[in-house]
Amino acid sequence: MTRRYLLFALLISHLAFTEASAQLLPNIEIINALKESDSHIEKGKSHDALVKLHQVLQTKELVQDQSILSHLYNNLAIVLARYNNFTAAMACFYKAGSIETKFNSKKRGKRYLSFFSTNTNYENKIKEDIVNEDILELMVQDQINQKELERTEEFESERIKPETIVEAFLDQKEATHYALALLIKQPIPGQKNTNTGLGEVGHSFISLIKYNKDQSAVCKSFGFYPEEGQLIPVNPIVPTALSVIKDDAYHNWDQLLGKFVSKEQFETILEYIDHNISNEYHLSHYNCSDFALKIAQIGNIKVDNTVGKWPLGKGDNPGYIGQSILGGKYVNLDTKSKEGLFTCSNNLFTKTKK
Repeated sequence: MTRRYLLFALLISHLAFTEASAQLLPNIEIINALKESDSHIEKGKSHDALVKLHQVLQTKELVQDQSILSHLYNNLAIVLARYNNFTAAMACFYKAGSIETKFNSKKRGKRYLSFFSTNTNYENKIKEDIVNEDILELMVQDQINQKELERTEEFESERIKPETIVEAFLDQKEATHYALALLIKQPIPGQKNTNTGLGEVGHSFISLIKYNKDQSAVCKSFGFYPEEGQLIPVNPIVPTALSVIKDDAYHNWDQLLGKFVSKEQFETILEYIDHNISNEYHLSHYNCSDFALKIAQIGNIKVDNTVGKWPLGKGDNPGYIGQSILGGKYVNLDTKSKEGLFTCSNNLFTKTKK
């Protein structure tokens, strides 16, 4: 009788082990695929990372561990952001469940190099969808099917009518969520410089997103510029000019800091844009960085150490802002911490030329 009970117990134990193994094996494959995507992200290989993440996305029903799913959606957010698909990127960040993205960095010469590192999931669980899973998978597949984006290629931002920014969000559709992203193109990626020494000063711009209940979304990425074609271009001696707004949907960037905002905050941002989008451009007192930082501040994003000096002037600038984001010198004033902020490096400057 004792032997029969022992055999029965061993049979139950074997079945339980077999079931656990069956669940564990897919998870091991998925974890390995995510590790591979980590490596691709660190090296700036967005296309390879997206292929791996798409494989995991198609098998996510096998995953029980919330931290694995959180890892998946956070990595998707980083890669999709690098493709300037900020609508999908912020939706994936939200789904991941309030993750703090961390980047290690080390100095090489005068540059600080960024390396993708660990993340902290504050809530230890993923959230509901903002974008339907089927739509997200289509977005990912469509991105894979496109030619890999060459980040050395520059896209010329085109001038747009300022009023079209606010008008785009007055679509008479019920919104579920609102988001903003502060994007920084440093003069020299990874360096705290106000300019390259050859006239290039970088750029700061904003992306605003409204997610609607019917699964549609409105995304506008734009920046504040001095008007071109003047007899004397803006410079430290002649620091003012009329301003223009340009569509920065395809503008290159080095550092991103994103956040979901309340309806009240979003409406205040639109009101600020309406009243200040035609302000005079001033190199020291109201440039692209001042414009972008003010919008970020309305969304309760605070970035420290943003002011640098240049000959005959000083002020907020992309070189200092980007370095502060890279160094973690920012806070979400809603949570009094970094919780709820999505930060992402484009990692352009981790690649070594042979």
